[in-house]
Amino acid sequence: MIRIPLNKNICALVVFTCSLLWHANALCQPAHYAGTSTYVASTPCSAGTRPLPGIPKDAGCELIKWKLVLSGPGQSPATGIYALDCYYGMPKQGTRGFINGGTRLQRTGKWITQRGLPGNPGAVIYQLDPDTASVSISFMRVNDNLLHLLDNKQHLMIGTGAWSYTLSKIKP
Repeated sequence: MIRIPLNKNICALVVFTCSLLWHANALCQPAHYAGTSTYVASTPCSAGTRPLPGIPKDAGCELIKWKLVLSGPGQSPATGIYALDCYYGMPKQGTRGFINGGTRLQRTGKWITQRGLPGNPGAVIYQLDPDTASVSISFMRVNDNLLHLLDNKQHLMIGTGAWSYTLSKIKP
């Protein structure tokens, strides 16, 4: 057996580089659901969000409360089923609720992951109902805990200091 003396700094550099490459690879992979993940948000009811869950144009609406449950894996690690539960309407001042309880919309179906957005080819996109473009809703994965709503042209919805279009993962 031949022994080669190793410099401690070289060993540390090799370990650091291998660790960095492993973490970078993990960050670039789409999240694979080994069960169920639930995301929630309150967003404005705007011209960009109103058609996504199917809110009628003439409905009185200033607020949408979203609850998205992604379950998987489905046929492959990047597919699964979803349940979307939305309430919308006019907010009841001084509370977290809606005037007259709001209106409920529910949808279920299939979701898939895709790659890329203009200017961000590595973005991971979750698309609900990919086979039906007219009712499809897409979210960009920000990290394991955040999804950001995309408009019907696959652009990030832009919020304000008071409103966001980001869904946060909640613990079951």
